[in-house]
Amino acid sequence: MASQLSLNDVTRVAETEYPDQFTDFLEFLCEKYRIDRGRLFVEYSSRPPPQLLGARAGYYEGLLSYRERDGHVEFLITVFKASLEPLLTLAHEFAHLVKNLKSGNFDKHLCPPNNAAEKAFDKQALNDLAEFQSTG
Repeated sequence: MASQLSLNDVTRVAETEYPDQFTDFLEFLCEKYRIDRGRLFVEYSSRPPPQLLGARAGYYEGLLSYRERDGHVEFLITVFKASLEPLLTLAHEFAHLVKNLKSGNFDKHLCPPNNAAEKAFDKQALNDLAEFQSTG
C-alpha cells in the first residue's frame, strides 16, 4: 500500500504530483461540505482509467470508492490523469461523496452511468468550481 502524507489537512497519496489548484480546491470542497478530512484520501492517478460500463463509449475520468476500517468508513477519490478537466472531475466525484454521505448509501460496484444523475453532479461540480474561482 502506498505511504500516506497529510498535507493541508487532507490525506493525499505520497509522491503524487497534483495539478495546479487541485489541493486548494479540495480544501475548499471539504470546508464547504464539512467533510471529515481524516476519512478522505485523494489520488491523482497515472493508471489507465476503466472503460465506462453500459452502452456509452469512453472511460471513467474519476472514481469514488470506500472501505470500512476499524468500524469507520474511509473514502478514496481517484482522478485519472487522462481527465481533460481534473478540477471538474474532482468536484464531480466529490458531489457523489456528498450525496452518498447524505443518503447513507455507499454502492461499492461500478455500474453504467445514470445520465440524469451525472448531469446533476456535473452542474454541482461547475457551480463549486465557479465559486472556488471567484474566491481566489
